[in-house]
Amino acid sequence: MYIIIDRDAVCAADDMSHHREEFTVPDDITIAGLFEFLEFKYIPVIAGNDVVWGLYHHDVEVGAYFTQNRSFINGNVPLSSIINNSEEGNEFYLRYYSSPHRYRMHFISIANSH
Repeated sequence: MYIIIDRDAVCAADDMSHHREEFTVPDDITIAGLFEFLEFKYIPVIAGNDVVWGLYHHDVEVGAYFTQNRSFINGNVPLSSIINNSEEGNEFYLRYYSSPHRYRMHFISIANSH
């Protein structure tokens, strides 16, 4: 399966490079499998390794990866089911949260704005 991924920059120096990449992944890959696939090929290593990467499919979070304890939200969901149940295609975005606390605060601010 062919997918396109873009991601947030994690620091000013990282902002200088292009982050949009194309990958061929197994057809049955799950969200957890995708993060494991990308961990050393694409996702930058962050000092302290206590960050969260949210996986978005056209502005909708479909999963997340907590790097310190290597846990996932929706880790068992097949990527193909997200693509097949949408007319949006095969493009994904990784949003960077500098800590699990900042990740939680993002959703609290969304809930409070409604």
